[in-house]
Formats: sequence, structure tokens, C-alpha cells
Amino acid sequence: MPRSNSLTSRLRALPERARDWYVQEWLLLLFAVGMLLFIYFVAKHEAELERSEILRDSALVEQSISRRLDSDQLFLDRLAIDMGDERFSSAEFDRIASNRAIESGYITDILRVKPNLDVTRHAPALNSLETLRANRAPFVDQIRMSAITEKTSRSTYSQPFRNGTGRYFIEYAAPVITQTRYDGTINAVISFELLLLRAAPEWAHSKYRMIIRDSDGIGITSAEATQLETNAFQHTIPLSLPWRNLSLTLVGAKPTSLLPNITLSTAVIALTALMVWTLISLRKQQRMRQLAESERDRVYLQSIASLKTTNERFETVLDSLDVSVYVSELDSNSILFANARLRETFPGISVGQDAREFETGFVESPVTRYPTLRLVRDDGEPGEVLVDELEHRATNRFFLMRTRAVRWVDGRLARLTTLGDVTDRVFAERIRQTQQEKLTRTSRLMSIGEIASTLAHEINQPLAAIANYVNGCIRRLRGNGNPDPTVIAAMEKAEAQVSRAGAIISRVRDFVRTREPDRRPLDINALVTETAELVESDDEARALRVPFDLEANLPQVFADRIMIEQVLLNLLRNAREAMQHLKPHERVAIVRTRRIDGDMVAVEVLDRGTGIPAEAASQLFSPFFSTKADGMGMGLNICRSLIEYHEGRLTFEDNTGGGTIFRFTIPLNEG
Repeated sequence: MPRSNSLTSRLRALPERARDWYVQEWLLLLFAVGMLLFIYFVAKHEAELERSEILRDSALVEQSISRRLDSDQLFLDRLAIDMGDERFSSAEFDRIASNRAIESGYITDILRVKPNLDVTRHAPALNSLETLRANRAPFVDQIRMSAITEKTSRSTYSQPFRNGTGRYFIEYAAPVITQTRYDGTINAVISFELLLLRAAPEWAHSKYRMIIRDSDGIGITSAEATQLETNAFQHTIPLSLPWRNLSLTLVGAKPTSLLPNITLSTAVIALTALMVWTLISLRKQQRMRQLAESERDRVYLQSIASLKTTNERFETVLDSLDVSVYVSELDSNSILFANARLRETFPGISVGQDAREFETGFVESPVTRYPTLRLVRDDGEPGEVLVDELEHRATNRFFLMRTRAVRWVDGRLARLTTLGDVTDRVFAERIRQTQQEKLTRTSRLMSIGEIASTLAHEINQPLAAIANYVNGCIRRLRGNGNPDPTVIAAMEKAEAQVSRAGAIISRVRDFVRTREPDRRPLDINALVTETAELVESDDEARALRVPFDLEANLPQVFADRIMIEQVLLNLLRNAREAMQHLKPHERVAIVRTRRIDGDMVAVEVLDRGTGIPAEAASQLFSPFFSTKADGMGMGLNICRSLIEYHEGRLTFEDNTGGGTIFRFTIPLNEG
């Protein structure tokens, strides 16, 4: 009888529960409809705000670009007037033009163009004249600009043009008038892409994508390649620039779906209340279902909850550590857990990923070591611990890795790995080693200087004695009644060699002792000729011929004579040693001088030796590095320091047909 009454009560309750579900479905439907209407009206309102805002911002961006260009036009026109009045030199023109181009950010080159369209100066001097000519406006357009400026004495622009890399530019020309005579133009090459990047306000770049289009609506800036989002707001406005038919387009983001006002707040509160009422109803239904569960299901749920709580506690402890931690299954290597520090340090890692994929990112992957570690003893319990210091390739950071076997929360064996960041310690050790090496080098350099000074002092005394003896022999021979001319000639040559040795010793002493450099105007061609005589020799072991290729009428350079002579002597001796494998008459080292870059002179030494090996090229100027078996490795390092003191450069390159060309530059005398 009680069984029958229970069944009847369930049957009576069934229609009531069905009615509750029916009402809840209608309420959820009304909630969805209300949210759709809410989103529609908010989106419509936001669209109107976005449209009005983009109209205003378009005008502001266009005005900003126009003002920047007007300022540059005034500068170029004034520069042309000053060049016509010869108010400053070509070097001053380079400095002023370079500063303006760098300051603007979108003027790639400023040129001095003669009436015959030849470019005589350009700044900044980053590209060669050949490259610059290739990136200018088409030749027809250059002729048109020159004709207009000559006829009207007013500035003009070229048509927008596209260079070899596919980027768009425009060229501005300002006339140079010298004593009422047309003397060419000052031209500026302007990049449209950089103009948009530099001239537009910073807030506009973060808020919009901007495009400059030509008269056909084709974009001439890189932003045109960006795919526009569907329904994105955009507005096009003509550019009030000296050239015509160009326009500026601003592309905005999609309209937002939020409206912070009273109407929105009321709607949100009402919809939230409706949602809460719905959730309360669903909660009642859930409690009714929970009461109908069997005792066996409740025990099962309690065991799952207990296991989950244990797991959460374990994960909480690992997440609080300052080291990266992950747990992977011992058999499949699948990652079971990764703590917060690991996910922060290595964003690509995730649970379920194969641990070997992650570990191969280190310089020495520990994967191959696992089978030999005895992570698990014979009795099935965790065994040894692996400790290793590894470098992560992607981040270039160093980690101390510790790996051991553990029992996971479900009882199976897993591998627990911790990664402690020791990058600071490794870098500190490297810095300490570098400082120690520098200290050792400095000590060796000081010792070399002391030894050289001592040798120069000690050798100079016997040389003076030899010179006195030779002079005495020459006087006695000449005092005899019948002197032998060949003997006297040999003694005179010996005297010359002693004097030469004394001069070399004097230069060594001047070089190693502490003194202030004496930079004076020098004739570089005369210095080259005199220095070459010191190394030329007819002796078979030291044979060397030094022909010259000297540019005539070179201006004087501003340099320390002893320093430059020392550099040239070192390069010529290196050239002779590089050609020791050749026959004596084939050992030829050409010395060439020429003027470069307007205010510098280049001196080149060309040999026919074996050349510089590729593996030694990067260390050739390093202290104590030498390609010679008995070399100290200081010659080229000192030479480079001397040339850099003169604000020049010492470089080398392969010589056509074999050998090497060493080149150093020194500045002209500007005094």
C-alpha cells in the first residue's frame, strides 16, 4: 500500500514540474530577445558617435600633415636662398640638411642639384650617389621641375612616384638664385609612408589605420595592404597639399557595444534580476534532482570531491613556488601539471603536451638521459635525482634542472621536474671572466711598452758608438794618399744604415713613451714616398719594390707624422711578409692615395700575398691575435688605434687577382 501511494504522488507531481520548465523556457527566450534589442540600440548609438568622431579626427590629422609640410617647405626655401647667397660652405650644408632630414623622419634625402640636373651634394650621406639617383623622381619629372623653377623662380613638387622597392615618394624642388642667376635647386625626397607615420599625431596611429590615396583611389602607403574589417567606419578627406588629387582615408574600429548611461544601467539591472530569478528556479530543480540520487552515487561524488580537494592543495603549493615546475607521466611523457611560474616563463607549454617537445628547446636535452638515471628503483619506488644546468634556446636564459620520480595523486609514477632560473649567476660569471681577460691584456700591453722602451734605450748606445767608429774609418781612409773608392763607398753605406737604425730606434722610443700627439698639416704623398724608402731593399730575403699611384694636388692632411709613418711601415712590412713565398722580383706592394668623401684622404697598400683566411678575418684587429708563427698580434691593433685617434678608419678587403688591400683614412687639414 505505501508503495502505491508513492507512485501516485510522483505521477501527480510530473505535470507541475513540466509547467515549471515551460515557464522557464519562455523566460529565457524573453531574456535573449531583450539582450538582442539592447545590443542593437547600443550599437546604433555607438555607430553615430564613431561616425562623428572620425569626421573630426580626419580634419585634425590632415591639418597636422599640412602644417609639417609647410614648415619643411619654408626650411627648404630658406636653405636655397642661403645657398644662393653663399652664406655657408658645402660641409655646413651637409650638417644642416642632415639634421633637418633626421629631425623630420620622413625626408629621406636633401640634394643640391645643378641646372644640368647633376647632384653635387646630398645628405644624410648614407647612400651612394648611384643609389640616390635610382630612387629619385623619373627623369622627365626632374626636367619639368627644373624648367618650372627656372622660369618662375618658385618652388614646385614632382608627381608621386614609386621606387624600385615599391614604396611611394614625392620630390620637392626649391630654386637657388645666385646674383639673379638661376643656379639649380635644393631638392628633398619625401616618403609618403614615413610622412604618414611621423606627421600624423600619435593618438591617431593608435586609434585609426590611415591611408593616402592617389587620384585613382589607389593606396600609396603600406596601410593599404591591411585587410579592413567588415562594417569598419572610414572617412576620406582631400589633402590640402601643393599637389592635387590626393586624399587621406581614416579607417576606424568596429562600433563598441557598451553605453555607460542611465538607460543602460536600468536595462542591465532589470535583465540581471530576470536572470537571477531564472537561476534560482534552476537551482531548485537541481536540488530536487540531488535528493533523488542513490546512496551509492553520493558516496562516489564524495570520493571524487575528496580527490579533487587533494589535487587542488597539491597544485596550490606548486603554484606558490618561485621556480618553474611541471609533472609528466613516466611512460608517455605527457605533461600532467604545469605551475603558474612555468606557464609565465614558457607561454607555449600546456597540460597534455609531450614533455619531450618542450625539453628539446634546451641546448642539452635531458630526454636521452632518463633511461640511464634509475628514476625508479627495482622495488618500484622513486630513485635518483638528475641535476643539470641547461640553456634555453628561444629565451637565451639558463636554468638549473632537477628531475626525480614521484607518486602522482592517483598513485601512478610520474616525473617531477623543477627549473630554477640561474641566468644572473651565469652572466655574472661571464662578466668576471671578461674583466679578468681585459686585466691580463692590459698587463701584457704595459709589459710590452716597458720592454720596448728598455730595448730602444740600450740599443741606441752601441749604435752611436758604431757610428763614431765608421766616421773615424772614413776620415782615415780619405787621409791616405791613395784611398780605395769602393771601400769608402761601403763604409758610407754602413754609416747610412747606422743612421737609419738610429732613426728607427728613435721612432720606437717616441711611440712607446707617453707624449701628447703632435698633429700638424702634412703632405701625405711626400710622407708615403719617404716611408717607402725605409722598407725597400734589394736583399733577396727582404726584397720589396714599392711603386706609387699617388693622386696629384692632394690637399694637406692634419695628422701626427710619427703615428702615420708607423702605421704605413707596419702595413708595408706585413705586405712583404705575406709575399715571402714569391720570387724577390715579384714582391711588389703598390701604395695608392686618393681623396674620398670630400674631406678625407685614403691611403691603400695593395699586395699579392696569400690573402686573409676567412676564419681569421673577424679577429684580425684583436690584441695578441696573429696569423704569423712568431707574431705578437699587436701591430694591426695598435695601427687601428692610431687611425681611430685621427678620426679615420682602418679596413681591409681582398685584392683582385690575389692578395689583400689595407686601407686607412685620415682627415684633411681644415685650418
